Amino acid sequence: MNSNDPHLPSSFLDPLICYLDIRGLDAPALRADIAALSQDPRINTTAFTDLLNRIYQLEPVPALGMRIAAVTKPEHFGVVGYLLTSCSTLGQALIRYGRFQALVFTGLNAVVRKSRNAVSHRWNLSDQGTHLSCEYSVAIFVNLYQSLIGKKIPPVSVGVPISKNKDYKIYEALLGCPVEFDCSCLRVDIPAQAMLMTISSSDAYLLKLFDEQAQSMLGQTKATSDSFDQFLKQLQQQLLIAMKDGDTSANTVASQMGFALRTFYRNLSNHGYSYRSVLANSRRQLAKRYLADPALSPSEVALLLGYSEQSAFIRAFKGWMGMTPGEYRRTLTRNT
Repeated sequence: MNSNDPHLPSSFLDPLICYLDIRGLDAPALRADIAALSQDPRINTTAFTDLLNRIYQLEPVPALGMRIAAVTKPEHFGVVGYLLTSCSTLGQALIRYGRFQALVFTGLNAVVRKSRNAVSHRWNLSDQGTHLSCEYSVAIFVNLYQSLIGKKIPPVSVGVPISKNKDYKIYEALLGCPVEFDCSCLRVDIPAQAMLMTISSSDAYLLKLFDEQAQSMLGQTKATSDSFDQFLKQLQQQLLIAMKDGDTSANTVASQMGFALRTFYRNLSNHGYSYRSVLANSRRQLAKRYLADPALSPSEVALLLGYSEQSAFIRAFKGWMGMTPGEYRRTLTRNT
């Protein structure tokens, strides 16, 4: 794939499979093609639009792009999604979304304008796009902000660069607001008061970590070098996600990073690392920081580090530090 081609993370292929499952569409050839494209960490936007078109051929329903976008979750946005769910308010999350959007969708130039009643997000497309891709692009952003606050607060209005058709009322019903057609760009106007709404999954510590990792990744996308340092930073970022998801297997992490397992292991070993040591070091550093927070119990710390059982965490921690988590916490108390 040419790195200059507009693309998006291949994690956005998962909702396509989910939609096929929900609608009971077998489509074995389409599913096989989606699985093959999922092997790469990114997918060209042209190829993604082609998949949307193929689903439309199977089920030619109005506003299909919006219906598919509705099953997308924040985690499909990769590290940016996890960053957003760690923010405290929607306003804070959307500021970061604008900052790191290049890690999600390339080929979109975003502009944010504030008025008394709304915050308008506008995207100038690198090309005109199709009905399906425009439907999908505008609805996925609406679904994202609603998922973050856990409430179906509709936009004030939405604008799309496609012609008005007989199904326009379906667009308005799905989005819950007036829709303006034949616009020069994609536009979503969010109620200004929604910016203050809180995000239930907010976590100041994870926000700092994901913020740093996203900034690092953004720098990497602008650089031409693919040195081991960049690989290691990417691995550490992926481990944060893996621990939060509870699946830290090397196979899963390598796959999410876009590497074959053998290549993944070889890249580490060639530089004197092992996956086990990198994972243990990441867990050790996080464990010490989590244990410094008295609000977190040892069992909660274990879950945050991706352990299914607290006993496994206690054994590992004692191996790292020569004491149990409880003993370590008491040393922190004595030193304060």
